[in-house]
Amino acid sequence: MAPVAANAAESATPPSSTAPTPPTNLVVALGLRDPALGAGVVRGGEVVLARGFEVELAKVLARRLGVRVDRFVELRPAGRLLAGGPAGWQLALAGIEPSRTTRGADLSDPYLTTDAAVVLRRHLPRPRGLAELRGSVLCAIRGSDEARTITTTVRPRTTPVLATRTDRLRELLRTGACDAALVPASEAGRFVRGHGRELGRVTGRVESGDGLVVAVPRGTGLDVAAVDRALARLRSDGTLGHLARSWLGLDPARLRTLR
Repeated sequence: MAPVAANAAESATPPSSTAPTPPTNLVVALGLRDPALGAGVVRGGEVVLARGFEVELAKVLARRLGVRVDRFVELRPAGRLLAGGPAGWQLALAGIEPSRTTRGADLSDPYLTTDAAVVLRRHLPRPRGLAELRGSVLCAIRGSDEARTITTTVRPRTTPVLATRTDRLRELLRTGACDAALVPASEAGRFVRGHGRELGRVTGRVESGDGLVVAVPRGTGLDVAAVDRALARLRSDGTLGHLARSWLGLDPARLRTLR
């Protein structure tokens, strides 16, 4: 019985400890890796003139949490998220994918998919699933996550065609050198924008990764469960979809998953 009592005493919260007071103004960390997701001018670590999908999502997310964004800072390098210790910010929307090695921060449910979108060449019928896609000649950017998805998930019967640049990938589709290109779902709208007469439709997505999540450092007074609830409301009322269409050209969550 003594060990049980000792464990209980060790796990009890000291009477003098108090929960952190939730902030009323948020400092939000951005990754600034993609102009459509987050961009701005950095001065002394602070982001001025911030714009992009993650910037606007941070603002509406803060409003749903009953607070406001005070300022944006740049999260660089990304390894700072894994180090633990004082973060200097209360939320991070910086292209973060879930990691079991993350310390010092809780991670929300995904707000944006990292799946691979399938863009067809013109006049091809929409594949009903991966089985039909396996019979196609596929292309992607060499060394990309989408190239790995072709190899590990789609497993086509024909060796994929790999390009080194996005414009070359479009050219492969336009000329019929490949039947379908796999691109990041968050970039698919921009990939086809202005090329509607040369390329086919964005027909679906292939599951890849766990999506992008919000990081909430521990000890700031913010509860990641509250962030998840706010994200769920933004998803259900169409706000997330509207932001995605405005900044990314389409809502990746509306693409049909090919299985």
